[in-house]
Amino acid sequence: MPILAPHYKYLNMKKITLLITFLSFGAFAQTFPSPYCAIGDYEDVEEITSVSFAGATITNTNTSLALINSTATIANVTPGQSYTIAVKGNSYGAYDNEYVAFIDWNHNNVLNDTGEVFYIGLLTNTTGTDAATATVSIPVPTNALPGNTRIRILKVYTDQADFYVLSNDPCNIMSEDELDDNFQIPSFGQALDFTLNVASLNVNSFDLASFSAYPNPVKDVLNINYTSEISEAKIYNLLGQEVISKSVKSADFKLDVSTLSAGTYIVKLATGQGQHSFKLIKE
Repeated sequence: MPILAPHYKYLNMKKITLLITFLSFGAFAQTFPSPYCAIGDYEDVEEITSVSFAGATITNTNTSLALINSTATIANVTPGQSYTIAVKGNSYGAYDNEYVAFIDWNHNNVLNDTGEVFYIGLLTNTTGTDAATATVSIPVPTNALPGNTRIRILKVYTDQADFYVLSNDPCNIMSEDELDDNFQIPSFGQALDFTLNVASLNVNSFDLASFSAYPNPVKDVLNINYTSEISEAKIYNLLGQEVISKSVKSADFKLDVSTLSAGTYIVKLATGQGQHSFKLIKE
């Protein structure tokens, strides 16, 4: 991979690289990156060399793929806790590189909903094997759905001096020209996907075998039954906003959801044994 001079990298790039480059993922199984987007638009690959998060570490030397499949690597996290992510990458010279993380907490297959985008930092003139590391603390929302959750790290070449700034697009490696009506241009970088396993709160004490919630999808009334008393039921939209809150104090009750708009929601139940969350489809 050639080392490019700063002005070639952007000033000339703006003139000659509006051509869209698409990357084929034929080498991957059809399940990756589906149901998430591939990286469609980018100028050239400049690699993310390492990622560390919640006890999991990934090293990468691939300089040809724009999207790295590291989904077999799983980091275990707990709602309500915060974890530091540390990322390194090769800038191929004295250039700015910015890093951002996208995490699909609500499992709706969209990576940049409100509360799912985390700016990690900016590194300049790095080899990816030196000490330069971008870090940020990422809090796990208390209403994050339990189970396997996709996280994508994006590395993008930017140029603060020439007003090219990071475009928070999880599906493309792009920069924005602040002086040209936020004109977007394909950039240099790479994306890397891995997996978070979000633990259920008090999962060992909530008896899923004794729990039922029906019908789902639901139109007007959701029936909830459990082996012991449920103290509270809350429903959140996919932006993390609370839309229904009800004090219950019953093991068998009905939840009126007729006022909700059609769509996907997260129901969180609280009991003396712990908490349980599940996805609800409103018709």
